[in-house]
Amino acid sequence: MNNVSDADRDFIAAAMPAFISEAGEQTEAIEGLLLELEEQPDNRELLDSLFRCAHTVKGSAGIFGLNKVVEFTHHMETLLDQMREGKLNLHPELSTLLLECNDEIKFLVDTASDDSAETPDQKDQRADLVIRLQAYTSGALSASHAEPEATGAVQAVNTAALTVWHISARFGHETFRNGMDPLSIAKYLKGLGTVKSMVCSMDTVPALVNLNPETCYLSFVMELESAATRDEVEGAFSFVLDDCELDVKEPESPERKLVRAIEDMSAAPRLGDMLVSVGAVSQDKLTEVLSNQERSTQDSSSQKAKIGNLLETKAGVSPEVVEAALTKQQKTRESSGGEENRYIRVQADRLDAVINLLGELVIAGAGANLLARETRNVALIEANLHMNSLIEEIRNGTLGLRMVPVGETFSRFRRVVRDTASSLGKDVNFEIVGGEAELDKSMVEKIADPLMHLVRNSLDHGLEPPQERLAAGKPPTGSLILSAKHETGAILIRIEDDGRGINRERVLQRAWNRGLIESGVVPADDVINMMIFEPGFSTAEQVTNLSGRGVGMDVVRRNIEALRGNLKLNSRPGKGLQVDIRLPLTLAIIDGFLVGVGKSKFVLPLGSVVEVIEAGGQHVRVDKNGRHCVELRGNVLPVVRLRTLYSVESSLPERTSVVVVNAPKGKYGIEVEVLMGQQQTVIKPLGRLFKTLRGISGSSILGSGEVALILDVTSLGDLVTADVASSSIKASI
Repeated sequence: MNNVSDADRDFIAAAMPAFISEAGEQTEAIEGLLLELEEQPDNRELLDSLFRCAHTVKGSAGIFGLNKVVEFTHHMETLLDQMREGKLNLHPELSTLLLECNDEIKFLVDTASDDSAETPDQKDQRADLVIRLQAYTSGALSASHAEPEATGAVQAVNTAALTVWHISARFGHETFRNGMDPLSIAKYLKGLGTVKSMVCSMDTVPALVNLNPETCYLSFVMELESAATRDEVEGAFSFVLDDCELDVKEPESPERKLVRAIEDMSAAPRLGDMLVSVGAVSQDKLTEVLSNQERSTQDSSSQKAKIGNLLETKAGVSPEVVEAALTKQQKTRESSGGEENRYIRVQADRLDAVINLLGELVIAGAGANLLARETRNVALIEANLHMNSLIEEIRNGTLGLRMVPVGETFSRFRRVVRDTASSLGKDVNFEIVGGEAELDKSMVEKIADPLMHLVRNSLDHGLEPPQERLAAGKPPTGSLILSAKHETGAILIRIEDDGRGINRERVLQRAWNRGLIESGVVPADDVINMMIFEPGFSTAEQVTNLSGRGVGMDVVRRNIEALRGNLKLNSRPGKGLQVDIRLPLTLAIIDGFLVGVGKSKFVLPLGSVVEVIEAGGQHVRVDKNGRHCVELRGNVLPVVRLRTLYSVESSLPERTSVVVVNAPKGKYGIEVEVLMGQQQTVIKPLGRLFKTLRGISGSSILGSGEVALILDVTSLGDLVTADVASSSIKASI
């Protein structure tokens, strides 16, 4: 990259972020495909997809002149190609090598614009990977595992048959403005072989007085002698396909020309008409064949096959041409089932800015609606209601843009589990359940690190080595399940293993020694389990490179709570551990149910509200544990009094309402004084002073300008359903 011109340097600087982003997606796909291929080694579709991903990275890197990426990826691509040809079979050692090569490609892509980022050790590591790759490819070619001679990308290319490609390219006027440089494409093509001739066309270049230096008028015709395939040649133009008229041809046989003409057809008419249109058969001959076929009574697909046979035998049409026509019809039939998915890349900060403005629009709409009601103008009220309904639709659509399946994040842990289990000498069956559940993209990004800690903790502390599992009467292969599902306006992420579980005696002893719990006091099991999330807490007898220093688990809890989520542990000693993480679906805007207590306003997530009942003070009684409760259809329903819990200044009115809500531990009620109805709620974070306040997850600004607190239904449920173990809790509920 040090020898490129200033124009090339500007092109690379402008387009490099897009390349790095797309190359990152391809390397992630390579890792996932390799791990899937380990489980399904005979799946040809996975192998083809793997090869295409590696080839895409190589081709894109070539356009940018990233020779290190091109040369290294070529070695990996050669090995994958031999796997496709059946010369090599995937086995654990080869899979590990390919994963290490993919890591190296990631490094080369991430440091593409910084030559100084690579150390001598990293160069040696890459050279070692190349030697190991060549050992496999040379061994496969010679049918032996003798020490191979070093063979580079150029030598591998020269051994293949050469083809003279005729390339015609006419670039659009916006090519330069879109950050593309045709010269870089031409240089990349030169690297694929030998340029026999190249002629630039001047027919579109205007007079000098009318020439715009930012407009591209370039077109050229090139003859390239290369062993590259058509896809590889066309791949050089992958970034400019929308701004380029491209035609790539090779010397073809008459049959091949007919096949190419059929493939280039925009639509697939009837088989006979298709062959007539490309000149494979005359109309008279087709009419004669069809007249002989009219008496056939078979179904339509069989008729087409029979017509093809007749055209081969009676009209002399090549079987290759008939097969191409049938394939074209099949592809047209498959693609007609629905429109092709189209995607557009949008920077995350731009989308965040739109959502922030949408939040302000929701607040402004609520304020306008409030003012309209005060005027009692029916037309104005209806207009505001219509506007608010449109705002709600915009909100749902915009928030949907940020929702992504959590399975994409879960899949990254396949590599973590594989490598960690291997380093620990453990056999683990890793399973992902509910990967299609969607979560806000910002939440997905922030939950990845906590999940990584918890998965590694299960592998290191939870699952036993095979010998220990056999001695305990368990199968030698441990089970680790990562699952997700939607639950009452939130998402539940669960990490479950069938290992040792938490040794409560050891945790308790450690807590006594550190003074976290008064010596001799034995709290509830849930309290003991949660001790593992205390800063610096560890029960490991031996420090490893994964855990044993007590670092990380407290960060896990802090990060999850910062997302308005909560953690719950369910340990079965000797049988396994279940870690539940509950998170809100979004951190932006929710549907809320507004209630009032005194002069204070509170918002309940609408998804958690079950019903509202009238229950005056005389209906609410105190049970033997000191908790308030009310009778609901013959059952006792625990009740939280917000007036008491948060010391709200209010005299209890004669008539109150109880909002019944769903929580993970069961239903309970929240006593309120005023019901204000449903409204869209923009979530605002709490200040540092209030982050530790139990039962509150955030705040919101109402249309009147007042601040309302958003209630955390789950933590309030923990308060009301927990055993009354202290006088402070008794006084609160």
